[in-house]
Amino acid sequence: MIRFLLSAIFGLIISFSSFAQQTRTITGTVTDTAGAALNDVYVKLLAGKDSITTTTNASGVFHFAKVAFSNFTLSVTRIGFQTFSHNYSITAKDNNTYTVETIRLATQDNRLTDVVVVAINPVIVKEDTVEYKASAYKVREGAPVEDVIKKLPGVTVDKDGKVTAQGKAVARIRVNGKDYFGGDVQTATQNLPADMIENIQIIDDYGDRANVTGIKEGEPEKILNITIQKGKNKGNFGNATLGAGTQSRYVARLSANNFNEDRQISVLGSVNNTNANIFNFNGGGRGGGARGANFGGAERTIGGDGINIVKSLGLNYRNKWGKKITSYGSYSFSGNSNYLTGTSFQQDFNPKNISTTGRSSTNNTSNSNHRVTWNVEYNMDTANFFKISPYFSYGTSQNSGKSISEISRQKYYTLNNSVYSNNSTSPSGGTEFFFNHKFGKRGRNFSLNTNIDYSERSQDRNSNNNYHDIDSTMPNYLVKDSNRVQFIVNESRNTTTNVRISYAEPISKFSSVEVSYNRNNSVTQSLKNVDDVDPIFGGKVRNLKQSNDYNYGFTTNRYGISLRTFKQKYNYVLGFVAQPTNLTGNDLGRKITTTNRNFYIIPNARFVYNFARSNNLTITYGGGSREPNFLQLQPISDSTNLRNIVIGNPNLKAEFTNRLGAQYNKVGILTGTSFFANVSFDQSQNRIVTARFNDPRGTGRTITYLNTNGFYGFNGNFAFTKPFAQRKFYATISTSASFDNNISYTDNFRNNGQNWVIRPGARLRLDLENIIDVDVNSNYNINKTVTQYIDTAISTQVKSLTIGLNGKNYFFKNWTIGYDLTKIMNSGYLNTKNSNPTLLNMFAERRFLKNNKATIRLQAFDLFNQNTGISRDVNGTTVTDVQNNRLGRYLLLTFNIRLQKFTGKALQRYQESRGGNR
Repeated sequence: MIRFLLSAIFGLIISFSSFAQQTRTITGTVTDTAGAALNDVYVKLLAGKDSITTTTNASGVFHFAKVAFSNFTLSVTRIGFQTFSHNYSITAKDNNTYTVETIRLATQDNRLTDVVVVAINPVIVKEDTVEYKASAYKVREGAPVEDVIKKLPGVTVDKDGKVTAQGKAVARIRVNGKDYFGGDVQTATQNLPADMIENIQIIDDYGDRANVTGIKEGEPEKILNITIQKGKNKGNFGNATLGAGTQSRYVARLSANNFNEDRQISVLGSVNNTNANIFNFNGGGRGGGARGANFGGAERTIGGDGINIVKSLGLNYRNKWGKKITSYGSYSFSGNSNYLTGTSFQQDFNPKNISTTGRSSTNNTSNSNHRVTWNVEYNMDTANFFKISPYFSYGTSQNSGKSISEISRQKYYTLNNSVYSNNSTSPSGGTEFFFNHKFGKRGRNFSLNTNIDYSERSQDRNSNNNYHDIDSTMPNYLVKDSNRVQFIVNESRNTTTNVRISYAEPISKFSSVEVSYNRNNSVTQSLKNVDDVDPIFGGKVRNLKQSNDYNYGFTTNRYGISLRTFKQKYNYVLGFVAQPTNLTGNDLGRKITTTNRNFYIIPNARFVYNFARSNNLTITYGGGSREPNFLQLQPISDSTNLRNIVIGNPNLKAEFTNRLGAQYNKVGILTGTSFFANVSFDQSQNRIVTARFNDPRGTGRTITYLNTNGFYGFNGNFAFTKPFAQRKFYATISTSASFDNNISYTDNFRNNGQNWVIRPGARLRLDLENIIDVDVNSNYNINKTVTQYIDTAISTQVKSLTIGLNGKNYFFKNWTIGYDLTKIMNSGYLNTKNSNPTLLNMFAERRFLKNNKATIRLQAFDLFNQNTGISRDVNGTTVTDVQNNRLGRYLLLTFNIRLQKFTGKALQRYQESRGGNR
C-alpha cells in the first residue's frame, strides 16, 4: 500500500511538472508573514516606462494577462505593510504562464526620526486572522511572550498556561509561520522572550491545503503565530534558572537558541517538583507533524491536582536546504511522576434508586514519552508544492493506588476496598503526504493528501477488590464478604489510512467549482485476556466470559462538490458531500459478526462578509461522523469491579453531528475598541450514550452503550475591550454561555438532562510602563442541570464567584514586587471541605549585572495554605463532586541569568528605524 501511494505521488509530480503552455500570463499570491492571504493589495507591474496595475482577490491572488515583457518589476503595497519590490525575468524555457514565488508582506511600523507615529489601535482583523502589535503591550525586559499574550483583548491564559482566544482553545503555535516544538503552546509562550517579538497572530487555520491554495473547508482550529523582529532573527539568546525552597521544592530549567535567518536551533530542558508545566511538549491538531503530537498525550499531560515531579528535554530545528526545500521538526522527552489523594461524593437522585457513594483514594502515576515530529516542504517550482510530515511517539505509564468506597442504597450497604496497579506502553507513528499543482489557468488546481497512522497500546493490570455487603431487607441482617483478584492483559492496535483528492476549475473571473473524493479507513484489533487469581495461593484460571479477541473496521467515502465565489466585499462556498459509511466487527472467539451501514448527504457552506477594514462576519455549516471505540463495541462483560460492571454493544452505529457557527470581529481603528463574538449550534444523530441498570437487590450496577437521538447544544461568547488614557487603562466585559440537551438511560427509562452554564466576567487593567502593571478581574459561574426522569424533575445547581488581583509594581528601576490574589466562593457542592479558598502568591525580585541580565527572586506560594481542587460531573440522575489535593504553601528562591546577542546589518537597520535600542 505504501509503495503504491509513493509511486502514485511521484508519478503525479513528474507528470504535472512536464506541462507547459505558451502564454504570456503573470500570476502570484500575496500573504502576510504567517501565510494568511491578503486581499485588496495594490500590485504594479513595471517594464521600462510601461506599467500595469491590479489588486489581489480574497485569496490573495493577482493576475496580469497577455504581458508582452520578458523583464519586469513587481511593486506590491498595502497600508500597514512594508512595500515589496523585486525584478523578474522570463526565459524561453519558462512557462509562458509565469507564477511568481509567494510574496510575503511584513507589517509596517511607521516611525520618523525623533517622531513616533503609532496607530490608535494595535489590533488588525483580517478574514481569518487577528493580529496584535506586540510593542503596544509593554512588559518588563526579559519577560516571556506569555506576559504579552495575557494582555491581548479577547485572549485569556489560565494558571496552567493554556491559551484561549475568542472562546476557543489555541491548539498549536508557530514561529514565523512554522510549527515550533511540534506546535506546543506553552513551550513557546513561556520560553521565547517578549522583547524579540514583532507581532502575535491568532489564526483560524484550515490546514496545509488551505494555506497553499486558499480553499478553506471543514472546521478550523485556533493557532497562534509569533513573528520575530527582523533585526532579532540572527543571534544567540537563552536563559537558565536554578531554585530551591521549603518543603524540599526545587526547580532547574535551561533555554538556549541560535537563530541565523532561516536556520533556527533551540534546546530546552527542565526539572522541578513545583507543578510547573514549563515544557509540556503536547501540541496537537491536524496537518503536518503536529498531528502526531496527539498520540501519547496521556503520558505527557500534567494537571494542577496532586504533587508532580516533572522532567523535560527538547530540541527544535528549522532550516532551508537550498532555495526550494525547507525542513523543520523537533524531538522531545517528557516524564512526570504524580502523587494524588482525593475524595468524592456521589448522589443518585433516581427516585427508584436513591443512593450515595463516598470514596477516598490514593494514586501514584509515573509517565514518560519520547516524540519526534518532522516536516519537509519542497517548492519544486512556481506551480508544484510537495510536503512530507513523518512522526513517531513512544510512551510508557505505571500506575498504582488504593481506594475505599462506601455505597448506601435504601436498605443495602457495601464497603469496597480496592488495590490496583497497571503498566502500559504506547508506540505510534505515521506519515502525511501533501502535493499541490497549480495549472497555468488561474484558479485551476489539483491537490492530493494522504496519510498513514499506526498506534498501539499494551497494558497489564492487577486488581484486588474486597467487598463487605449488608442486606437489611430481612429481619436478620444478611452479611456477606467476598473477594475478586484478577490479572488483565489488554492489547490494541489501530491502523488508519486516508486519501483525499480534489480538483478545482474556474468557471468565471470570480468563481470556481471543486470536486473531491476522500476515503478514510480505520482498522482496530483488540485482545483481552482475563485471569482470575487465587488470593491465597496465586494460581491463575482463564476467565473465558471476560476474555475476548475482537477486531472492527470503519470506512467512510466522501464525494463532494462545491461552488466558490470570491468578491472584494464577500466570498462564499456552497456544496454538499455524499458520505456512505461502513462499520464491521468480528468477535473471533464467540464468532459474532456485526455490520452497520449508513448513508449521509451533508450540505456544507461558508460565507464571509467584510463590512469594512477590521470588521467581518463568518458563517459556517458542516457535519461529520464518529465511530464507536473498541471498548464500547466489545460484547463482553468487564466485571473487575463487581459493583460497576461494563458491557460493550457490538451493534452500535456511528454518530453523526451537524454544526452551524458564526463569528463576528470588529476593531475600531480610531476608537481603539475591539469586539469579538461567536456562537455555534450542534445536533447529533445516533449519539452513543451510557445506559445504567441498577441491581434490584444490592448496591451494584451494570453499564452498557446505546445509540439515541435528541442531542443538541448552543455555545456562545463575546468580549468587548475599550482602552483609555492612550492605552494605559483597559476595560473588558465578557460573557460565555452554553446549553446542552443530553440523553441517558437508567433502568430502561430515558433521562432528558438539560445543562446551562453562564459565565459573565469583567476585567480592568492598568499599565504604566516601569511603574505598575495590574489586572483586576472577576467572573461569576452558574452551572445548572435539570434532569427529567419518568415523571420527576431533578435540579442541581453550582455557583462560583471568583475575584482576582494580580500585578507587578516596579521600584528603583531594578526592584519588582509581584502578587496574585484570588478569592473563590463556591456554593452548591456536596460534602466538600475548604470550598471557598483564598489563594495568594507573591514575589520580590532584584535585577543586576550589565544590561540587567541576572535576576534573583524570592517567591511565596499559597500563603494561606488553602489551595484545593473542586469539580462537578453530572451524568443522568447522578451528581459527583470531586476534591483532590494540590501543592500547598512553600517558599522558593531562584536565580536566573539571561544572555542574548544579535548581530548583522538587519539589526542595525531595524534599530535605526525604531529610533535606537529598545
